[in-house]
Amino acid sequence: MGLTKTVLKRPVTTVLAVLCLIVFGLQSVFSSKLELMPSMDMPMLIVATVYPGASPEDVNDLVTTEIEDEIGSLSGVDTIQSQSMENISFVIIQYDYGKDIDEAYDDLKKKMDVVEAKLPDDCESPVIAEMNIDDMPAVMLAVNHKTETNLYNYVDNVIVPEIEKITDVSDVSVSGGQEEYIQIQLIPEKLKQYHLDMSSIAQSIGSADFTYPAGDTIVGGQKLSVSAGTEYNTVDLLKQIPITLGNGNTIYLEDVANVGMALEDTTGVARYNGQDTISIGVKKLQSAAAMDVSKAVNATIENLEAQDEDLDIVVVFDSSDDIKASLKSVMQAMVMAVIISMIIIWLFFGDIKASLIVGSSIPTSILVSLILMTRVGFTLNVITMS
Repeated sequence: MGLTKTVLKRPVTTVLAVLCLIVFGLQSVFSSKLELMPSMDMPMLIVATVYPGASPEDVNDLVTTEIEDEIGSLSGVDTIQSQSMENISFVIIQYDYGKDIDEAYDDLKKKMDVVEAKLPDDCESPVIAEMNIDDMPAVMLAVNHKTETNLYNYVDNVIVPEIEKITDVSDVSVSGGQEEYIQIQLIPEKLKQYHLDMSSIAQSIGSADFTYPAGDTIVGGQKLSVSAGTEYNTVDLLKQIPITLGNGNTIYLEDVANVGMALEDTTGVARYNGQDTISIGVKKLQSAAAMDVSKAVNATIENLEAQDEDLDIVVVFDSSDDIKASLKSVMQAMVMAVIISMIIIWLFFGDIKASLIVGSSIPTSILVSLILMTRVGFTLNVITMS
């Protein structure tokens, strides 16, 4: 009661103390790392095995069962789940909490080396993957361009390098489209005619690209090394690579090979709003905040679109949007709690001064807790529950 009387007798001092706590509390909260989910190590490993052309029954009998039998004796295993589909097998190993996942990975790898010898000859080697929440993309983008003939190459050569420059980005993945590359198809009849083979052609192509030092130069008081050379990086230049024959004559690559552009096999399809597109997944560093990554990616997008009016980049998913929505929900709930508590106290006691002080103590106590949490090194994790 003594503290209550002191607070009521000194309202100005109390209000100033509350305002200081609110200011420092908000500063601590907004300087903390905000994440939708806390960082955690999942004690789970997945074994994926591709068996081309096999039915689900064959995958189960010849692959999944063999893997399950082999890993059943591993220590620390809680449960084993599997799924056999056409062409592929998935085995999910759930370990006991507290199990060293690195040790579990090494033990599982040894078992897979043994079981691989028991699998069918045309079955690919099992691949072990670790479950990691931080490995999910923080931002997903859909890219379109009005004039580019090969959108995949444009994204890979122009957009991806710009996003990779962001300090907090750990990986940038691209899906959809087909990569275009230069293809060289040797003509057997021509090789026979000129008494050449594949190794001699490869040697000629390899020796065509070269650089050599050409001295030094001074630029702005700085000494720089200068190199010169020839680079064959287009179809027309490749066609003109010289090939020396045994009799001393010289022909060119186009005389013994068809040189042109070709497309890699499609490994994935990306569509947005019913249209084919290129999808970009941006992963952040574990130590980075999703909101910082989102801000940097959006700034990069604005710069790229400003430089090319035909470029259109849409943010399909942004984890920071969920974090902002959660923070907004928390703030709304806090404001409503303060207003309702002040009204109830005023109705019961009829003292507006007391209702203001007691009502303000609710957010103040929360902010004090947050200050203590940030001071001892906790990360503020905003979790949306339904």
